[in-house]
Amino acid sequence: MWPLLFLSIISLSCIFERLLFWLNLKKENNLLQNYILENYENQRNSKIFIEKLKSKEQNPYAKLTIDLLKFEIENLQEFNQLTESLLSNIENNLNKYGTIFNLTINISPLLGLLGTVLGLMNSFNFIDIGNVGTNAKEVTGGISEALVTTAYGLMIAIFTIVFLSCFNSFRNNEMLLIENFSLKLRAFYFKNLR
Repeated sequence: MWPLLFLSIISLSCIFERLLFWLNLKKENNLLQNYILENYENQRNSKIFIEKLKSKEQNPYAKLTIDLLKFEIENLQEFNQLTESLLSNIENNLNKYGTIFNLTINISPLLGLLGTVLGLMNSFNFIDIGNVGTNAKEVTGGISEALVTTAYGLMIAIFTIVFLSCFNSFRNNEMLLIENFSLKLRAFYFKNLR
């Protein structure tokens, strides 16, 4: 039961952090995206523009723009390769704690079953073969207590699956928006080179 409690605390804290991350990201994305697109053409080399983006470096739009400004890009192929690499890094950042969530989903039902098996083994120690029915309360109490760990493990897995599905949906939608944003940046970038 203790490993399940430990796993549930880790899972809940990761879920809470991701919820805060996605709420903050959704809140500031439109403003920052519009700011970048409005100022990219004229001010991409200005210190004020770059400092404002650096203050928001946790935002994927700001991170993508800052990283693109670090390089001297000469042609479309270089831009596309760099953007693809940066988008891959951003996707990994958006999938933070994905491994922990998957591990929790996979291992918590197994830990619950392990607790059930150990609890059943323990409750069978109460069975006295010569005296049938004399210790039935101990045996049935032990069995019901053992089944609680399976239910707890399944609840942790189900709860984590629900939030992981939401976070994956958020990530996929955000990646589509970031890819569209990178195409707009590409258009601005090569418009200035002509």
